[in-house]
Amino acid sequence: MALTINPYHLGFAMWEKIVEKEGIEAARHIMEQDDDFGFVRNHLTRELADELNLFRFSARSDGQIKVLEHELTELHEALLGAKYNFGAPTVSASHVRNDGTLELTHDNSVDGRGLDLERSRKVLDYVQRVWRRPIVLTTVNQAGSTLELTSP
Repeated sequence: MALTINPYHLGFAMWEKIVEKEGIEAARHIMEQDDDFGFVRNHLTRELADELNLFRFSARSDGQIKVLEHELTELHEALLGAKYNFGAPTVSASHVRNDGTLELTHDNSVDGRGLDLERSRKVLDYVQRVWRRPIVLTTVNQAGSTLELTSP
């Protein structure tokens, strides 16, 4: 069972509904006016989401899947969340300590998840090479608890 959305299938299904209900000229106007985010937010209806069996879910490591909700606004955000900032996490320099340690903060509220720890450690090592002083990155773990990564 696939647990991801095929964006081409979703877009095509949305396009077909718009053409069916509003005509080809309206669909072309929407195509000219909306980016991907606006297209999903403005034109993915509850009716189409139900027809395509779209819902928010959580998948456990043992394979069990739990439906979280069918709320359309939450579905829009779940579909689009990974696309913000081209899928890259939002990390910013928050403070430089007196000893030169650079404090970085990952804004997990934007992308709704923690960082890939292996990649994060590699990136911290690269940044530390340039910064030449210690670096501390604050993020969250899978459980949502605060986690600090340091380099070196």
